[in-house]
Formats: sequence, structure tokens, C-alpha cells
Amino acid sequence: MKRKPRRISIQLKLNALVISSILAVALGLTLISYYVFCQRVDNEYYSSLERASKACASNFDPGEMMYFWQSINTEEYRKLREQATKAGDEKIIEEWMLSKPGYFSDDGFVSEVAEELEDTVQNQEEDQTDGLTAGEEKGWNLLDDYQQMQYSLTAIKQYFNVDCAYYQIDMDGVTYNIADSNENLLYVGTVETPIEEFSSYADNADVPPTVHQSVYGWLCTAMKSIPDPETGAAIACAGVDIDMTEIVRVRYMFLRQSFLFVAILLVIAILSSVAVLRRTAIRPLQQLAEATARFAKKEDERVTKEDVLQLDLRSNDEITDLYREIQSMEKRIVDNMEHITLAAAEKERVSTELRTASQIQSSMLPSVFPAFPDRGDFDLYASMTPAKEVGGDFYDFLLIDEDHLAVLIADVSDKGVPAALFMMSTKILLNYRAQQGGSPSEILYSVNDQICKNNSEMFVTVWLGILDLNTGVMTCANAGHEYPFIRGKDGAFRKLKDKHGIVLGAMESARYKDYEIQMMPGDAVFVYTDGIPEANNADGEFYGLERMESALNSIADRDPEGVLQGIREDVNSFTGEARQFDDLTMLCVEYKGKEQKM
Repeated sequence: MKRKPRRISIQLKLNALVISSILAVALGLTLISYYVFCQRVDNEYYSSLERASKACASNFDPGEMMYFWQSINTEEYRKLREQATKAGDEKIIEEWMLSKPGYFSDDGFVSEVAEELEDTVQNQEEDQTDGLTAGEEKGWNLLDDYQQMQYSLTAIKQYFNVDCAYYQIDMDGVTYNIADSNENLLYVGTVETPIEEFSSYADNADVPPTVHQSVYGWLCTAMKSIPDPETGAAIACAGVDIDMTEIVRVRYMFLRQSFLFVAILLVIAILSSVAVLRRTAIRPLQQLAEATARFAKKEDERVTKEDVLQLDLRSNDEITDLYREIQSMEKRIVDNMEHITLAAAEKERVSTELRTASQIQSSMLPSVFPAFPDRGDFDLYASMTPAKEVGGDFYDFLLIDEDHLAVLIADVSDKGVPAALFMMSTKILLNYRAQQGGSPSEILYSVNDQICKNNSEMFVTVWLGILDLNTGVMTCANAGHEYPFIRGKDGAFRKLKDKHGIVLGAMESARYKDYEIQMMPGDAVFVYTDGIPEANNADGEFYGLERMESALNSIADRDPEGVLQGIREDVNSFTGEARQFDDLTMLCVEYKGKEQKM
């Protein structure tokens, strides 16, 4: 049993709509404001990082940097750094660098911000020089190159107010640290831990300002490639970091405060909206529903104008319009109740008459099978299913004498009661004329003239066959009816394209032509009306003659009753629940031969 859908009141639906709409707007506004806030803060930091990374990349001689890198990218230095790292003493590396010649360059600063940084760097150089010994001043060494880089990075850090500036070099997917403004000599030549956010960038490539989480907290990092002066290829990169931990905390705090503020406004807006909805919509609708329900409960009683709903609705909106329409509808119901009662009585009368007509029509058709239980030389079966209460198809069979069996099937051009009356009169005429004797063509000719004298609109298709039970010869004539199917000696049904004459009732003095079918014992004839091939399924597809022939041959070994039952089952399977608009009528006769006669 199908479950009834759960009832949800309109009050709940409207409240849910209002609340969800307000929530959506509030959430959207909060997220937009948070996005704008973050964009403004990020743009300020991104702009500063872009300038700082560009200055850092152009603030040191690439040749001196590559010389320094080549000097420390040796097995000797790596072992020395491991020793110094274990001892925790950078003096070991310092002494080694003092012993190595440096890349002497007196070109000064080569960056576009050299003039602004020169004073800061010179002051740092003077402070550092004061600490050198006389021996150390004699020649430019590797430590001088490192200190030069450190001075440059420190100046960038102070000038642009960043938290860290550094030089790195990427080789074969591995990033090596060259110098860092926040680190000592133990850091030189170490391998940098890969940062997932930078994995998609090529070695020594530019990296735009990117926020990521590291062991030091939230950082915003920008990288700028350092090109080879001769080839232009990126040989190293300069990076700058800004600590974003506080900024991220401020972002979250802004988001939490925004949500709190919006939540307060949201509660006020929801309460106000629900109250207004209840007063202006929900309560009037409830009154209207209750009053309409009271009227509906009297549907089985005699309602009067006093039962029409009367409400005091002061608003002038769609609910008032609905109230007026329902009020007008109930007045019309009261006015038309008597007419409805009369119409119902009339409908019942017509239904009773149609049932009576259907019973009369059914009684006119042979319906007791076997029709001739004492005859063993033939077997036949027929059925008719009307599309309406009464139909326009009919069939008949009778023994003209002991040796001749007449069978016929017909289809009137209309449906309903008029077609049923025309069908009964035509059946009586055919039956009466067949008993007088004559060939099928003569019988059809005679009946056609009688129909034409009193008929102006309807016509009927007829197939008539007279079987000689001694010889097995069936003489047939066709007045515009469907082609018959013959089951021959090979046991298969095949369509017989016989010659058609004009339908009965269409033209007076019409001529019809006989033809013969030689039937052997076991042969059968299957005839039908167009309701069988024109039966359609829910997709509008017709059953068709090919499908019917295939179904016939799948049950060709059955007796006439089994053949009709099989076709009916196949048609029902094909049409399913689709409504049929034509009568379904079939007849099958099997010749068994004179030797079977009892």
C-alpha cells in the first residue's frame, strides 16, 4: 500500500523559507566582507613582498653568488659542515672560509635600490671590518663573500620591514640554502624542506606571494629568480618571508566577530519576520482552511446558502482574493447541487441501460463452447471483447446443413450503442440469409442491398466462409475485412491475401467474388477484426500483423481455443496498462476431416 505523503503545514514552509533566505543573505554578506577584508590586507603585504623579492634578487652580483655556491658545493665542505653541526660550532666553517679565496668584486651594489641601501650596508661593513684581524684584511676570502651576502640580505630585511630574506639555489628538484638573514654559518649549504605550495613551480622560478603554514607558523613567501647576466637563465633565487601568524589570527577574529554580529541581527530578523507572517498570512489561511473544511464535511448533506463561509478579513491581498473565490465557488456549489443530483441520476440510468445493452449484445453472440459437442469433424472457438460497454464487432457460426458449416466475422464502422444496434441487425440479416443457402458472395450481395436501403451512415466489413465438411473445401468471400491466416500441412500460420470486395452498406448492388481454400485434416483458419493488429502500448506502438503472425506460429500446435487464448495473452502483454479504443474479436476453426465424424 502506497504511503501517504507527510503533511507539512504552510506555516512551517514559510518560516523555513524566510529563515533560509535570511541565513543565505547573512552568510553571503559575512563571507563577502571577510573576503574583501582579506584581499585588502593581502594586497598590501603582497605588494611589499613583490618589491622586496625583486630588490633582493637584483641586490647581489650573480657571479659572486655562483662562485660562492661552487666553492661550498663540494664533498670537502659537506663533511666540514657535518662536523661543525655535530659540534655546534660555526667557527669551524668560518676558519675554513677564511682559508679559501673569495670572489673579489668592487662593483658595489647592482640593484635598482642600491642608492637607498648603500648607507645601511656600508655601516654594517664598517662594523664588521672593525672586528677583522690584520691577517684577515690582507685578501678577499670566501667568508667575505658570505658576509657580503648577509649584509645585502640584512639591508633588504630592514628596508622593506620583512621577517626574513635569503638566497637559495634549486638543482634537480632539491633546494639548497646559500645565505639567510636570520641564520648563521651552520645554515649554509643545507637542504631546504620542500614546501608543498611551491611544488608546481620550476627550479629557481618566480613564485608570487603565497601564504603557507611552516614550522615557524603562517608565512607569506615570495621568490624571485636570479638570472645569469650572459644567458638570462635562472641560476638561483632570492626569497623573502613575512610572518602571517598574527594576520591569520586577526582574520579569524574578524570572521568570528562578524558571525556573532550577524547572528544577533539574524535572530531579530527571524523573530520579526515570523511574527509578521503569522499575523498577515498564516492566521488568515488557517481561518480560511477551517471554514472550507466545515463546508466540505457537508458534502453528503443538502447544503444551503447559510453554509457558505463568512470571514472578517480586513486585508486586501491575495489571501482575500482566495477567500472571495472560495466563497463564490461554494455559492455555485449550492446553486448547482440540485443539477448535480439530477445529472447523477441520469448517469446511473444511462449506465443501467448500457449494461442492459451489453447483456443483450452478449446474448446475441454464440458463447457456449464447444458449440457442437457431437461433431468431431471440426472444432471452433470465438471471442469478442468490446472497447466500450457495447461494441461494433461480431462473429457467428452455424450449420447450414449436416455437411456445411458457415463462419463469419464482422466489424461495424462505429462504436457504442448505435454500432451495437447496427451490428445486431446486420448479424440477423447474415444469419437468416446464410440459412437460405447460396455461396458467400451471393449472401453478401443480398445482405448489402438490404442494408443500403435503410442505412445512410454506417457500414460493416465482413469475412464469410462456408466449409464443406465432406471435402474440406472452404468457399470464402471478403467484404473489406482483414486478411485471414491459414494453418496448412506444415503446421505454420500464413497470411492469405484474398480479394476484397466493398464493405457492406457502402454501395447498393455491389458484387463480391468467391475463392476456395482446400483444407486438410489439421488445417485451421484464423480470422480477426482490426482491433488486434491496431492494439497499442503506452508508447503508441501498434501490435501489428507481423507480431501477430509470430505469436500465432508460437502456438500453432494448439486447438482453436488455445490459439485465441494465446493471442489474447500476447496482446495483453504488449499493451500493458494502455487503454484500448477498438473491439478485440477473433475466431478460429480447425478442420479435422470426415473420418473423425461421430
